[in-house]
Amino acid sequence: MTSHDHHRDSGHAGDAKPNYTLRRVKTLLAIIACTASATLLFTWRMADSQTATVLVSIIYILTVLWLTVRFAPRE
Repeated sequence: MTSHDHHRDSGHAGDAKPNYTLRRVKTLLAIIACTASATLLFTWRMADSQTATVLVSIIYILTVLWLTVRFAPRE
C-alpha cells in the first residue's frame, strides 16, 4: 500500500472533486488581466500618472507570476 492509497482509504483530504469550472474562470480572468495590463503598459501614455503606471505594472507582474506558477510543470 502506498501513501496515496492510505489517504484514499482514510477519507481525509482529497475526497472532494476539483472545481474545474472555477479553475477555468480564474485562468481566463488572469489571461485577460495579463493581456490588458501588458497592452496598457506598452501602448498607453501614462507619463502624467505615475500611480496608474505602478498599478498597471503590479497587475501585470502578479498575473504573469500566477500564470507561471499555475502552468509550471509539477514533479
